Amino acid sequence: MKLLMGQIIDHMLLGKSILVVDDEPKIQHIISKYLERAKVPENRIVFASNGQEALQKMRNQDFGLVIMDIVMPKANGLQVVKALKAETRTRSIPLILISGNLHAKLVKVAVILGVKNILSKPFTYDSFMQRVCDTLKITV
Repeated sequence: MKLLMGQIIDHMLLGKSILVVDDEPKIQHIISKYLERAKVPENRIVFASNGQEALQKMRNQDFGLVIMDIVMPKANGLQVVKALKAETRTRSIPLILISGNLHAKLVKVAVILGVKNILSKPFTYDSFMQRVCDTLKITV
């Protein structure tokens, strides 16, 4: 089933990579391991440690999915979402926002910006993969 899931995710990404944006190396590692466990090739996972770095990477490469922390230095996740939504080339990239401090106001702003999937830290493999599947419109 995991190999099939990896193939489905790969198909839905249209050959593009996944951008993981988080200033915590531990969270980057966990997400990487979860994606690898789902059989996403390691070379298809790209990392950024802050919002500015994420925007720079997105100017140079097309991504099929962005998984991004909200609270980060040098442009937080919501600022990055605003910038992505303002550009024709990036406005339709599927997004998952993650945060260790979710509250109603933050969720409301994210929804207004068009984010459909938000994940609270800490998260499990199953809850993470469910968000990935929901975001990529994969039915399992």
